[in-house]
Amino acid sequence: MATNSTIEWTQSAWNPGTGCTKVSPGCRHCYAERMAKRLQAMGQPNYARGFRVTAHEHALELPLRWKKPRTIFVNSMSDLFHEALPEDFILRVFDVMRRAHWHRFQVLTKRSDRLLALSPRLPWVPHIWMGVSVEAEEYAFRIDHLRETGASTRSKFPSTMSAQHEWMVTI
Repeated sequence: MATNSTIEWTQSAWNPGTGCTKVSPGCRHCYAERMAKRLQAMGQPNYARGFRVTAHEHALELPLRWKKPRTIFVNSMSDLFHEALPEDFILRVFDVMRRAHWHRFQVLTKRSDRLLALSPRLPWVPHIWMGVSVEAEEYAFRIDHLRETGASTRSKFPSTMSAQHEWMVTI
């Protein structure tokens, strides 16, 4: 897990899940897919399955061990709301975030339909920031889904070619 991030809008990355599948044109130039291939070639154990969606139980409570407060991008190498991640696993990720109240968590998804469906069961505390990527007007419905969640802080990220170029707007 990255304790220091080169992404300008966060400090750390926490990847209790890795891997993804393309869901829209905003996924075309996925930085995480390219990075996963490199990490797999380097023998990094979390990428033994390449970019196939994988839940990493051993990484689940990592933020609880980080005592200094930080801003943490959750699942920078995946989409936490991917249909291949079990609902129970997502709920446990949110429980860890809830318990690690000294951090600020940034969660970003293109799968706003699953986010909306799970929203009533998620602990929406102020230090969990929820965002959606919107790469074109036809995906603006993701913003409406986000507005319907119980998230205290909601953001939209215009999707570009890489996460380093995304920016956040609070809605």
